Amino acid sequence: MKKILAVLTLLATITLTGCKGGNNDDALIKGVLGQWHLISWSSEMSENIDVYVEFKADSTFRLYQKDWNTPIQYATYTGTYLIAEGIITGKYSDGKSWGAANGYNISLGDDGNLTMINVDNQDDISIFAPSTIPTSVPSRSAVMTPRGDETFRIERFL
Repeated sequence: MKKILAVLTLLATITLTGCKGGNNDDALIKGVLGQWHLISWSSEMSENIDVYVEFKADSTFRLYQKDWNTPIQYATYTGTYLIAEGIITGKYSDGKSWGAANGYNISLGDDGNLTMINVDNQDDISIFAPSTIPTSVPSRSAVMTPRGDETFRIERFL
């Protein structure tokens, strides 16, 4: 009887621990939904880029990226994302994965900001503030070819 009770206790502990992680991801997923504007990036290129991203409930995203070194206003990228165990990963609509091979650790701060830290490079930190994407951004954007370029090269932000 003691063995059965011990096994049931162990199973209950495993089940509760597993559910706890799922609940955290559920809250994180709900918190990430919406529109965001990049307000801080740890890269030395941070002054040359402007990014808006929208994460939708159907696990798709739309990203608008302005590289001040190119002649277009904003480049538009779309794709899908997944949040699991506090890590967000994504693929562009052409099948190419985001630049962070193992994704980004994500967290929502008390200030409402979204912080993304590259799993493989802890110095690569992006902070997004909740923000409505201005109507001028999509209206002045170019949908990029699958390789992310037209007549010039643009590196994708994520």
